[in-house]
Amino acid sequence: MENRSTVKKIILGFVIVATTLLNPSKVLGQNSHNFKWPESKITPIFKEFIKAYNTNNLKKLEAFTTKHYEKDFKKAAAYWPSVFAEYGQIEPYAIKTSWSNKNRLAIWFQGKHTKNWVIIMLRMNADNTKIVGKSRMDGTRPAGNLPPYKSISSKEMKPHLKKYLKKLHKLDFFSGSVLVAKGNTILFEETYGDNNKKRNTQNNANTSFNIASTTKTFTGVAIAKLADQGKLKFKDPISKFIPEYPKDIANQVTIHHLLTHTSGIELDDYEPFNRDNDKARNLEEALTAQITHIDSLNEGRRKNFKVLNKYDYSNEEYVLLGLIIERVSGMSYSKFIEQHIFKPLKMNNSFADMDKLSARKNKAIGYTYKDENTNYVGGIRKENGGVGNYLAPDGGIYSNTRDLYTYFKAINNHTLVNKETQQLLFKKHAKFFSFKDESRYYGYGFQINHIGKAVTIGHGGVRNGVGSRFEYYPKEDYYVIVLSNYGSMAGSAVAAHIKDLIEPND
Repeated sequence: MENRSTVKKIILGFVIVATTLLNPSKVLGQNSHNFKWPESKITPIFKEFIKAYNTNNLKKLEAFTTKHYEKDFKKAAAYWPSVFAEYGQIEPYAIKTSWSNKNRLAIWFQGKHTKNWVIIMLRMNADNTKIVGKSRMDGTRPAGNLPPYKSISSKEMKPHLKKYLKKLHKLDFFSGSVLVAKGNTILFEETYGDNNKKRNTQNNANTSFNIASTTKTFTGVAIAKLADQGKLKFKDPISKFIPEYPKDIANQVTIHHLLTHTSGIELDDYEPFNRDNDKARNLEEALTAQITHIDSLNEGRRKNFKVLNKYDYSNEEYVLLGLIIERVSGMSYSKFIEQHIFKPLKMNNSFADMDKLSARKNKAIGYTYKDENTNYVGGIRKENGGVGNYLAPDGGIYSNTRDLYTYFKAINNHTLVNKETQQLLFKKHAKFFSFKDESRYYGYGFQINHIGKAVTIGHGGVRNGVGSRFEYYPKEDYYVIVLSNYGSMAGSAVAAHIKDLIEPND
């Protein structure tokens, strides 16, 4: 299960991070070849910074920070390799004028190979002699007086992605599997990297990857199927199914609240809970961990508890949904998912049961530069330590791109759920972000995102060494599925990159 700080980072990342790929035949807009540095006292320092950053050499970064930072020289130097691990070498693209003034300079950069967008802002002291702190913000592609990006045709998708991903893999930025389809036609399907570095075995078309929080879509579908069978209602209070949960909470919180992250049940900012929750061997023990630490609900919510009724992402809610599935259906969560989703759709490379996964050799181990607390430590990527004692309904399922494509098509074709249920799953039940031309909502286990002209439905997942993006573009009828065993940015960068191949900015 994913810890709270990691989830917040990934949600923030999904809220504001996107990448783009320029048309290979034309270099459009302002770029590194025609970028004009402003006449500013900060400019020479910024140029010196980019030169040091692009070497990814800690000694050169330390020399720069010692010379130009007001304080925390070594800490500042150690920060930038973590940025390089996500973006690689970067090139200046455009000035973020709204964030710049005489003591600040903010610039859009694009990853030379990753194609990620990032804003870096140098904040200076009053006389522009020293850098104060550090400032980096992931960002959607630049807007304003730039020529439009051009989408590419479906025929161009395969050769373009093949070249792009081959380069990322060679530079060790990506390991995983990518599938892009338009309707029933697969345009691109490739795998890269190792699933087990010790054994020197490679990822292939049948490799199963942990999909982290994309698991929540399966939990949402399972609950919806039980509702279709008349075994529960979305407005049912959870006290009906979990009578041992404290009544002051359980009588107010409904299944709808759990599905939409609007209940206010959230504990994983509390370390004693995390320790007990990590020891849980099944959903009943996970429930015990919640009840044991219920007085430590985030932000003092236990006292005079009231349902939050607004979005606040929480894994605990989906653990409770998994438990409800078990108690209502009379079978384990894993068995229900297998019998009602995996088997009917012949998803033979998908697993919700730990014992079956353990016997599976062709599964990807996650590799990360971070420690167990998600702090960047660098060096050589290390194994992420697995997913815990059982495959939980908030982030434990393993699957592959072809199975997930089959699954999403079955939802859209109403062979897995009926049309009314599909509409409930994709309905904008809770808003969790809205800014200018970007807004994001949560349905029943699915995210609905509006970014510019693009609308996507799906989910993302992240944990150390794991990154998944699972998206459908209803207007264009595109499916984009990216699974990575190199972490969140490895998956998100590629998926968001593909977005800009599909959706133009004109």
